[in-house]
Amino acid sequence: MSNRITHCIACDSDRIAKKRGLFSVTVHGQIVKIPAIESYTCATCGETFLDLDNEAKIDAYLERHRTQPAATGS
Repeated sequence: MSNRITHCIACDSDRIAKKRGLFSVTVHGQIVKIPAIESYTCATCGETFLDLDNEAKIDAYLERHRTQPAATGS
C-alpha cells in the first residue's frame, strides 16, 4: 500500500508537491529544524502537511533531542 498523499487535506486539490529536507516546528517558543523529513505542499492553497510516518519521525526526533532542565545546586 502506498503512503503517498495525492490530495490536499485542506482544499482537496490534487496539485501536491512532495519535498524532502529540513522541516521546522516550533516547540515551547523555539524553532527546531528537523532533517530528512518529507512534507507535502498544495500548489492551490499553500497548505503544508505531513503523512503519518513523517509525523512519527518528528515525534521521535523531538523525544531524542529533548533538553533536560538544568540541575539546581543546593
